[in-house]
Amino acid sequence: MNVSTSAPANARRQAFIVGVFTLVFISILCAIALLNAEDGALTFIRIGTRFAEHDPNGTTGYDGQFAYYIARDGAEAVPYIDGPTLRYQRILYPLAARVLAFGSADLIPWTLIIVNVAAHSIGAALLTYLLVTYRVSPLTGLIYTFWVGAIFAVRLDLNEPLCFALALGALVSYHHRRYRWTILLLMLSTITKELGMIFAAGIALHAFSQGQRRWAVLFVAAPLLLFLTWWGIMRLWFGTFPTIYPAAKIHLIPLQGLFREESRVEFILLAIWLGIPAVILFIAALRAIWRASSIPLGAALVLMGAGFVLVMPDVSWDDPIAAYRVAMPLIITGVLFVAQCCPRRWLWLAALWIPAILVALMAPTLWFGG
Repeated sequence: MNVSTSAPANARRQAFIVGVFTLVFISILCAIALLNAEDGALTFIRIGTRFAEHDPNGTTGYDGQFAYYIARDGAEAVPYIDGPTLRYQRILYPLAARVLAFGSADLIPWTLIIVNVAAHSIGAALLTYLLVTYRVSPLTGLIYTFWVGAIFAVRLDLNEPLCFALALGALVSYHHRRYRWTILLLMLSTITKELGMIFAAGIALHAFSQGQRRWAVLFVAAPLLLFLTWWGIMRLWFGTFPTIYPAAKIHLIPLQGLFREESRVEFILLAIWLGIPAVILFIAALRAIWRASSIPLGAALVLMGAGFVLVMPDVSWDDPIAAYRVAMPLIITGVLFVAQCCPRRWLWLAALWIPAILVALMAPTLWFGG
């Protein structure tokens, strides 16, 4: 079953409704956090004194602080960053926040939030649009709205919401055969965060299977070339590549990082929500390809999304918050695969993944301070 080249007449309306609902929902959560925060929008950044004050025994904070420092200080942010080449390779999110704030340091904490709230809402709308073209309920898009990793990413000023909104924009463009837009959006997604390459590879695999070999090469080569060019610039700038950091170390043994988790509860939750679904969806995609004697787009995408989770770096599994957000390609591609190849099963994914939001909502310090 392939995507229809003409979306249902109500696809845009349903996508708009889900997008607006997502905007209201995530805005309420952000408003609750802001109302209970002593530091206002700075509370989203989670600044650590180890980097802000160069105190080796200080608090570490969280990754959003590096996007903030890059947005605030530009090229002068290096003293406040743990791994310059790793953090600067994800340049688009802090750059967008800086541009939106007109360079004002006081406004940047707010524009970081605004960009992610908008990106998360747009991402939900774009995914819903694609799902409706597969003739499944638009409510399926709420899986993205409520996914715990997406909530964490917005709450902590991280790169993922913009990365995945751009990747979903590329998928919509590909659906409408607007290949130049597809390439541009994949390039932007990849320099927001390297996870954009997962979608580039999935789209390229599908295009290649459909005989669009020239475009297939461009879909993967253009974002990769931009990414490697930016790497080369950073190599001249910092003298290193991002490959020296643990976040770049993938494993050939499937789910090796999952078994490093020391907490039994976290291990069980990560296995239920990420590990086991990744294995099942990967195998299901191979089976769908075998039965169809072709490569449906959903199967091509989920091979890449689930495949990435299977080899995800240890450092991502060590921090459950990181695992839930870094594994978001599994959620997006898994939903699209089920919608295309086994649409009657979408409720299974909803029942599996939507309850994960309780992990975020039951973390009171995220919303009520303390």
